[in-house]
Amino acid sequence: MRKTLSWLLLGFLLVSGFSWSGDVHAASDGSNGLEEEIKKVKQDKSASFSEDEKKKIETHLKQKLSNDPTSIKTLGDYYENEPNDDFNQANILYMEDVVYGTFDVNDVDMYQIKVNNPIELVVAGTSQPGVDLGYLVADAYGDWLDPDFYDYYDGVEIQVYTIPEGTYYIGAIDLNGGGSEGMYALSAYNTEYIERLSGKDRYETAITIAEAGWPEGTDNVVLATGSTFPDALAGAPLAFQLDAPILLTPKAKLDSRVRDLIVDFGVKKVTILGGTGAVSAEVEKELRNKMGLEVRRLKGKNRYETAAAIAETLLPTHHAVVAYGGNFPDALSIAPYAAMYGLPIFLTDKNELSKATKDAMSSYTKTYVVGGTGAISESVKSQLPSPTRLKGKDRYDTSISITKELNMATTGVFIATGEGFADALTGSVLAAKFGEPTILTQKNKLPTGTKKFLIEENTTFYTILGGSGAVGPGVEDDIFGIE
Repeated sequence: MRKTLSWLLLGFLLVSGFSWSGDVHAASDGSNGLEEEIKKVKQDKSASFSEDEKKKIETHLKQKLSNDPTSIKTLGDYYENEPNDDFNQANILYMEDVVYGTFDVNDVDMYQIKVNNPIELVVAGTSQPGVDLGYLVADAYGDWLDPDFYDYYDGVEIQVYTIPEGTYYIGAIDLNGGGSEGMYALSAYNTEYIERLSGKDRYETAITIAEAGWPEGTDNVVLATGSTFPDALAGAPLAFQLDAPILLTPKAKLDSRVRDLIVDFGVKKVTILGGTGAVSAEVEKELRNKMGLEVRRLKGKNRYETAAAIAETLLPTHHAVVAYGGNFPDALSIAPYAAMYGLPIFLTDKNELSKATKDAMSSYTKTYVVGGTGAISESVKSQLPSPTRLKGKDRYDTSISITKELNMATTGVFIATGEGFADALTGSVLAAKFGEPTILTQKNKLPTGTKKFLIEENTTFYTILGGSGAVGPGVEDDIFGIE
């Protein structure tokens, strides 16, 4: 039931594509008036969804429910942490996350949320039989706010608040008085449906991605050079298996910001991708001797052997991915899918199947060949077990072809530049955690085929990887222009 509630809420949060407005004003002072204010809002619905909007919600919900939620590890669902009965004890609720809780008799559950930009905030909630869930948003002063929009549709209550940036609270109660065994679920979402994860450079962008995907820290990280792509191309499935972010560092010296994050995250083990030509022995020495971490290095004599070495650490599977080792776009486009389903990524030359990859193929019964004949020739493809080619007319079209052919969900997508490897690499594991594809784009505009694809798929949520130097504001403009 817990996973069912998660998918139900996430489906209904797709209403964030719609827009309502109104003035924010205090409803009352203090938590004592919460029940009265909730009842007042329920009795005086200011608006409701149109039939077209309800049909759109149902369409998105069916897409969410059509996926097997047990087959993909998802972010952002957790249980409340008692005591959280007043503003000072409020649990932190991150945007897009789902919190589950229960009510003791006369219980009040409080959650704190951070709004970084003036937005329309959607708060959605649902509950099991026996619980009559009621909730409202309060500002930083503890004043309860009237929602600008309220509706109750097919078991899910939806409130929309137009509010400035700042700290807010959600107060939740059981209008039946509490004490039942039923569970409730709450989530808050920003109707600003483009999120950008970026930093001053590729190293800081990787850190921002790690903080977004692993807010509570992690025992493991995967470390790769930020200078070149070959050794890191096959790393996403391993990182996903370890529940680890991929961090980048210069070859010769560990980036101080990366070191600080490793400490803050409470990391115990670091897996380095590539030999000392990619990440130096000095970096390994600092991690092992100065920081007291367990360090494992996966390497080979070349990029093909390194990919094969990474594959050996993955859980057994009969399917594999084979991508061109001379460039990065195709391997990184399929990386989220490969990570989600534990498929190793092997590399090859265009016209000759690399020895390391050829030697490994006896363990697999099916392969996905990524890219057209300009990347991997037919002669190489013919040497692979039961090959299926995933290709497009260019790198951008190939990323779309992968998404279509592998039936990846497209309610939300990650957007990365097709002109550089770093952001798509470090973002691939986070995309996999959300069960979303990585779509490549030109720097300052969405390719025509990409824009058409996103319109056809009715995509609602976009996560842009990297700063405006990688994915420019023109891409955001194109996304906002999609209707």
